[in-house]
Amino acid sequence: MAAPKGFTATAGLAPDWWTPPWDADTDPDGAWLIPDHAGDAWHETGGRVPLDDSAILDPLEQQFGEQVRSKDRVRDLAEVFTHQREVDAMLDQIADAFAALDVKFLEPACGSGNFLTEILRRKLRLVSKHDCTTQEQYEHRLLRAAASIYGVDISPENVTEARARMAHVLLEHYRQDASTVEPTAGFLNAAALVLGDNIVVGDTLNDARDIELCDWQPRPGACFVRVWSAALVPEDEHDLFWMERVQDPKPVHYSDLCQPAVKARSLR
Repeated sequence: MAAPKGFTATAGLAPDWWTPPWDADTDPDGAWLIPDHAGDAWHETGGRVPLDDSAILDPLEQQFGEQVRSKDRVRDLAEVFTHQREVDAMLDQIADAFAALDVKFLEPACGSGNFLTEILRRKLRLVSKHDCTTQEQYEHRLLRAAASIYGVDISPENVTEARARMAHVLLEHYRQDASTVEPTAGFLNAAALVLGDNIVVGDTLNDARDIELCDWQPRPGACFVRVWSAALVPEDEHDLFWMERVQDPKPVHYSDLCQPAVKARSLR
């Protein structure tokens, strides 16, 4: 079921246990203005988007290689694949977590992405072209949905497959929900970047300190601030010299996320 018109994460529908990490001045859904020329706000194509999957998948494959499946790999890693009905049954138990767009999810052994893709599908129910004033707002909300989902797996092949499946889910939602609109290049590049940074190779049981994740903090004006840290290390294990790496000294528009950024470090 689609989200109510005008729904935002701060509209009172968020779960009681989750507090949005912003105030009225920094609410990423606040203060979207209706442009003077509505047609300028959307890149209408007059028909279904003539966009090939490779627009998102090619950057992933170039960076992470082609996915490879083998019986030996399944045997060596003791992989167990969760059926869709089990995925649905488990996620149905936390239905209120899908009432707010920016609630974060982490799958510490994500495999090829069965849970990740279903979590994304459910989050995308909160993102509708009909409820957005501009294409910029729409694409920012799509990216916020993807940026709030994290996955770690010990298998590089699984990670590559999970990224590709997530890209398919995101692009398919865009095609079906905004069928006459062409995604911007900035959105496609940002989507590939988010999926590449959020779904990573790592061993959460033995080497959590080596897993660096990015907190994509949404800001007004279709921007993000990225904060990097070894987020899986419990706070009581942080020592005196515990650090976060703040990559963006100021909010960055999603279309500029792939541009080189000034990196800074600060004490946590």
